[in-house]
Amino acid sequence: MSRYDTTQAVNAYMVYQLPLGRGRKFGSSMSKPLDAIVGGWETSGTYRQTSGLPFSAGDGSRWATNWQLSSFATPSGVALPPIVNSTNAPAVSGSAGPNLWANPTTALASFQETLAGQTGSRDAMRGSGFFNIDSGLYKNFTMPWSEKQRLQFRWESYNVSNSVRFDPASASLSLTSTANFGKLSSQLGTPRQMQFALRFTF
Repeated sequence: MSRYDTTQAVNAYMVYQLPLGRGRKFGSSMSKPLDAIVGGWETSGTYRQTSGLPFSAGDGSRWATNWQLSSFATPSGVALPPIVNSTNAPAVSGSAGPNLWANPTTALASFQETLAGQTGSRDAMRGSGFFNIDSGLYKNFTMPWSEKQRLQFRWESYNVSNSVRFDPASASLSLTSTANFGKLSSQLGTPRQMQFALRFTF
């Protein structure tokens, strides 16, 4: 299984022009001053969500087979605690920041050092997947001197819901890093951002 495997992925995109204003279904004969206020509006949106991304625990600075390549850790038989896939991964006492597990000590005990000649367990766990909603709101103004020229005001928002999904690949998953095992250090995507722009078409 690849590190970027996404078993399920949902993508959607839409653009909608409000049917109000000059030349539209409603108010097609309204005056130009009124059209400059209520006409020419459109909106857009994108939606993307994927299933959880795979990750592995590693032996750290130990080399079961090849001196230059560390092995993946091997399950020890101790039941692995549930992986926190929600947007509110817990901050664990003694390890600042969010963690993959509410009980990283038990998670650490679920793995053991891989023996010589073995490779361990690769990408057998899955963390959070990607989730994002973007939106756009646009207002089109027809220039009074020519209907072929337009000015568009654009308000675009990224990650509208300001959702936080932690990247499982950023977790500290080395058996030699016991104090920080499972600690997450980065997110999938970015916090909410907005931008404003003007576009002149001629």
